[in-house]
Amino acid sequence: MRCIKTDLILKYMDKAATEKEAASVEKHLAVCRECTSRLTEMQQRGEAVREALNLLVGEDVAVPAFFAPAGIPESMAAKRRKIYVLGFVATSVLICLVITVMFTLKTPSQRQIIVVQTVDREINANQTVTKQQMVINIIDDDRKVTSSPLK
Repeated sequence: MRCIKTDLILKYMDKAATEKEAASVEKHLAVCRECTSRLTEMQQRGEAVREALNLLVGEDVAVPAFFAPAGIPESMAAKRRKIYVLGFVATSVLICLVITVMFTLKTPSQRQIIVVQTVDREINANQTVTKQQMVINIIDDDRKVTSSPLK
């Protein structure tokens, strides 16, 4: 015989169970001592909480009933959790792979391209920028400068 799940016992205690659920719980409680003792223990715990709240406040406090969310079944939540974990693991592995490949690849050339803007010629303020004379200076590995005017 399968025992009652805790969330169904809580629904029964809070009178939130459907008539069919309540009938099945009562039928099971009639034959199962373990579930009956769990129900009694949960009721005693609830009463102890109510008494502790009354001592703190100094007056009778009505504790609202707990209603289990009617959203996603427990099995669906477990599946979603599993999908999230697997997605996180796959993403982590992919990131590690990309980082490893990036650091192990060597650049085919050790050349560097550095762009420096300098103005070492006179500029005619009456002309637009596109009509000004522009020059590209290329410095090779031996520090030799080659000037190329752009037209």
